[in-house]
Amino acid sequence: MRLTLTQLKHLSVETVSGVKLGRVHDVVFEIDGQLVAQYLVRRPLLGGALYRISRDQVVRFEEHRLIVDDGVVKESVQEEVFGKKQVRVEPVLTREE
Repeated sequence: MRLTLTQLKHLSVETVSGVKLGRVHDVVFEIDGQLVAQYLVRRPLLGGALYRISRDQVVRFEEHRLIVDDGVVKESVQEEVFGKKQVRVEPVLTREE
C-alpha cells in the first residue's frame, strides 16, 4: 500500500482496543534512512492532546485508519464534569533519537 502525505493526514488513528486518538497531523522523518520516525496525532478538539507515535508502535494500516499499539495510551481516566462522564487520555513519552 502506498499513501501520499495528504492521504496519510486524513487517516484517523485508534488503538487495537478501539480508543480513538485523533487524526494524523504531521510526520517526523529520519533523514539519514529516509524513513518515518514518528507520526504526530492530534485530537480534533481545540487544544487537544498531541501524541508522538513511534513507527514501532504502529500495528497496521487500514483503508481509512491507522491502528496503533495499546501502549500508546498511558492511562484512561474517567472524570465527572458537570454531570457528564469525560474520558481523559494522556500521551505516552516516546524515545528521542
